[in-house]
Amino acid sequence: MAMSSREVCRLWCAVVCVVSVLAGQVFAGPPPDSWEVVVNDAGVSAMHATLMPSNRVVIFDRTNMGKSNITFPDGYCRENPRDQKLKRDCTAHSVAYDIATNSIQCLKVFSDVFCSAGAHRADGTLLQAGGWNDGGNVVRTLGPNPNDDWIEYPNAPDALLSSRWYSSVLILPDDRVIIVGGRRAMSYEFHPRATGEGLFKLPFLRDTNTIGSELNLYPFLFLNTDGNLIIFANQDCILFNYRSNSVVRTYPRIPDGPRNYPASGAAVLLPLSARDKFTRSEIMICGGTPVDAFQNVGKGVFDLALTSCGRMVVTAKDPKWTMLQMPMPRVMGDMVIMPTGELLIINGARNGSAGWRSAKDPVLTPVTFEPARNRFTVWRASTIPRMYHSVALMLPSGKVFVAGGNANPGYSFRNVEFPTELRIELYSPYYLAKKYNARRPNIVDAPKVVTYGSSFVVRFETASKPKGVQFHLYAPSFATHTNSMNQRMLVLASDPVGDPAQGSNVCSTVVYAPPDPVRAPAGYYLLTVLNEGTPSPSVWVQITRKPAQSPAQPLRRAASGVA
Repeated sequence: MAMSSREVCRLWCAVVCVVSVLAGQVFAGPPPDSWEVVVNDAGVSAMHATLMPSNRVVIFDRTNMGKSNITFPDGYCRENPRDQKLKRDCTAHSVAYDIATNSIQCLKVFSDVFCSAGAHRADGTLLQAGGWNDGGNVVRTLGPNPNDDWIEYPNAPDALLSSRWYSSVLILPDDRVIIVGGRRAMSYEFHPRATGEGLFKLPFLRDTNTIGSELNLYPFLFLNTDGNLIIFANQDCILFNYRSNSVVRTYPRIPDGPRNYPASGAAVLLPLSARDKFTRSEIMICGGTPVDAFQNVGKGVFDLALTSCGRMVVTAKDPKWTMLQMPMPRVMGDMVIMPTGELLIINGARNGSAGWRSAKDPVLTPVTFEPARNRFTVWRASTIPRMYHSVALMLPSGKVFVAGGNANPGYSFRNVEFPTELRIELYSPYYLAKKYNARRPNIVDAPKVVTYGSSFVVRFETASKPKGVQFHLYAPSFATHTNSMNQRMLVLASDPVGDPAQGSNVCSTVVYAPPDPVRAPAGYYLLTVLNEGTPSPSVWVQITRKPAQSPAQPLRRAASGVA
């Protein structure tokens, strides 16, 4: 694919002449980050993806656009008379990527998951909801174990009460999920439902709906530190009490333009910290498009995406947006919290909007943002465009899983500007460079299960004397359409690090768990140790009310047959 003159210049500068200041040191010349293609053909384009506690990345795509690029090895064929393309389809539309073996395993999803949503429950099970056509009301689960496959619930009482296409899902402190919005769905509901519970209208979604564009799809949802929900749609934001179905607070409108699908900016809840007892919440939203960008694509006009980011402390007495400018405009960029607490903005395009063949000029260069310094840094460019239907996920190694990119209605590889992308890349941020190995910690021992309000001991080794040690707890996201649902990081309190025993480089310290499921909903988190700002490889820790958790179980008996 031919690169624009701007991208050629940016690639040259990123490789040759960037000077980046990070962690108190100056790097001149080639930046210390890198890219690697680890799978040349995953078979399925990654419209949706999430990291499971089994260290496999589950990716899936819509089912009703014909064949994927991978056939079931066991001879299985999906027979669905409601499919709009193939009634009998012997190709997989979901696969699992095993990080350790770098291998692909076919999974069997039945109903159409097109533009759906998901969240991880306390036992590590993925609860996935909605879609299109025969999948709009379906709830699905995928257990946390390596050999688990999809289980689907298309019928009452487990199915959704409203068809959810482009909705968002958030895990709640009671281990239920809330499903909010979707195309023509100005409501929310819970799963599993309490007795007598039904649909709840949400006028905020009606008020933020732009006729013809529906710029409030895939609303951004965050669990606030007071137990209420932060809901952002289009350009507006509210604090919402889902228990009483009432708006607690209305925030100022973010400037410049819409941020939700199809404007497709990205949003994140910045890391919560024990220093303020996990009471301070700040959100950051980056990128998007002018209001009419989606309609203008139909006229052959590809508007320049937004360059602005907005930060707002939602728990402040007088919250206001603080606006910043990214190094380049970006729509459809994924925003990932790195183990260091910095933000990574990756993937996306410079012009147009989300949608098939609706964007031009892919942005190949990732950008990091340091919240404490309000500073962006441009890094080494990839060679693979990742625009519509692409994803990015943080892995336990500290590398970033990058996949997807399908600007076309189906699996199109010829005679299109941007062929369907089936390669999987791993991006290694600067902190994985060899020059940091001397101070990189390695976790020797940590508990697998931690209860709320408890203290626990972490033992780690490092070649250098520990300095400025921190402990970060990270909940991986469910990623789709630039919406990283349920992504969350906590900076934990800890005691001073003890000196290692004579002749040993293993240190230990006491770390303090989050106080309750409002600050950190029960589930599996990645625990990372940082030494002088350099992160260790992460290990899984289950945060729970109980000392032990039973294996994942289906919500109810799985439905059989056609959805």
